[in-house]
This record gives sequence, structure tokens and C-alpha cells, in this order.
Amino acid sequence: MVFFFAFFWVLFIAARLFVFAVNIDIKIKKRIWPIIITGLGIMLLTFAWLLHFPARLYWLLVPGVGLIVFVNLRGFYFCEPCRRMIAHRNVFSQPTKCEKCGRKLN
Repeated sequence: MVFFFAFFWVLFIAARLFVFAVNIDIKIKKRIWPIIITGLGIMLLTFAWLLHFPARLYWLLVPGVGLIVFVNLRGFYFCEPCRRMIAHRNVFSQPTKCEKCGRKLN
């Protein structure tokens, strides 16, 4: 079971790096980014259940994974003019312009 967890974790990390590194259409990146991050969260909770994570601690695990997913979804933005994925440090406010090219984000 641990092997499968490690395998799928590496697979999702590779997918995440793929979104960052490969020069594909920014609209495709925007579409697959939430799928990758949500998939990582679901996979983590599924493997916790399969590995018999103590049920009394799920009240910590579920909000923790939810926070991780939230931060990853809100902490990265896509600039269509310069075709980059930008990490934004403040997840409670949305950036108005690209940190790389200075153009307005939509």
C-alpha cells in the first residue's frame, strides 16, 4: 500500500511540475490546475483511510488537507499575455497585475 501511495504521489507531483514547466496553452493549464490539486487532496485522504489513519484524528486531517488545497488553488495565478503561472504569497487577496510582465490579470 505504501508503494502505491508513493507511486501516485510522485505521479501527481510530476503532473504539477508538468503544468509549471511545459510550455502548453495557458487555458489548458488553468483548466487542469484545479484537477491536479483537488486530486492530490482526495488521494491523500483516501490513502489515510486505506492506511487506517485513526478516526478520532480526522477532524485535524480533513481541515488540514482542505487548507492545503485552498492555498494551492488561491496561491497560483495564470497570466495569459506572458503565459506564466505565478505564485502569489497572499492567498486572501487576488493580484491585479502580473508580477513578471506587469500586465493586468483577468
